[in-house]
Amino acid sequence: MSEIDDWLAVLLKQPGADVADLEPVTTAEAARRLVLLGVPDADHTGVLTTLPGPDRTPDLWEALLRCHQVLYAPDPISSRKVDWPDAPAGLGEAGRYFYVHLFLLALPSLLTLHGRLNIPFDVTAATVRDLGEKVAGYRKCHDTGGFDRQRWLVRHFRGTLFRLGRLQFDRAVLTIDEYQAESDDGPKDGTPVLEVHVPGDGPMTPEACDESFQRARPFFHAHFPDERYEYGTCRSWLLDPQLTEFLPGTSNIVRFQRRWIPFGPTPDGDSDVLEFVHHLLPGTGDLSTLPRDTTLQRAIVSHLQSGGHWRLGCGWLALP
Repeated sequence: MSEIDDWLAVLLKQPGADVADLEPVTTAEAARRLVLLGVPDADHTGVLTTLPGPDRTPDLWEALLRCHQVLYAPDPISSRKVDWPDAPAGLGEAGRYFYVHLFLLALPSLLTLHGRLNIPFDVTAATVRDLGEKVAGYRKCHDTGGFDRQRWLVRHFRGTLFRLGRLQFDRAVLTIDEYQAESDDGPKDGTPVLEVHVPGDGPMTPEACDESFQRARPFFHAHFPDERYEYGTCRSWLLDPQLTEFLPGTSNIVRFQRRWIPFGPTPDGDSDVLEFVHHLLPGTGDLSTLPRDTTLQRAIVSHLQSGGHWRLGCGWLALP
């Protein structure tokens, strides 16, 4: 079997769920959805010209149908992990945009889900635009069009993650298996938590973060009344305490760190830092050539050049 056949076999062996099938769309409708999803103009032609259809590309269409069934599995919180490998290089542009096609075609299913939950449309629009940000990030890293954050976007399209202002909040449960720890005075193993994520599309000022945290509990109480969230958790390179040695106390990152009570292990986070700040893939790039235009950029490079490593920190807080 070829790499393409192997890849298709992985997708097609996934257990399907009883959900409505995807519907083919016109080019005009697909273009309209790309705008809502925030996909950059530079990627529109590539996405639209390679969009699969049941007659034109039946194998890819069948794979999209199966992924859509998996996307809307009955237990969204406990089944966030999906077996969706990147498409093989032999598929070219059609493979690099395959999962963009999936989410573009799945948009009506998401809108139906959000409508059933009475989610305001501005929250829906802000949430799904993360797809466009990840497409833009792919181009910065690879210097070509594509998308490889399909496992991350599962949360958005299953209705577990929502963007409320500056921050994203993801319905989850703290488990020792995943977190490798539990807090002393906060969330324990099995406690429902809102996992907090920081999109990379602007400054994370304290005022903007305050506004997001103030919205979180009322939002989830209104739209998920059977679920109770008292705690937030965050796992990110932004919580690496070493950053306080390089950044001033007035920096947005340091002030964001102060919100959290640390717990759990701090694994290596070099690749995360280099990807999000310098748009470098693991194992690529020459540190000496990286830009040092900001205090953060200079700190990242100098620490790595001195033989140090960045870490992923984890913290919890009580939601206001």
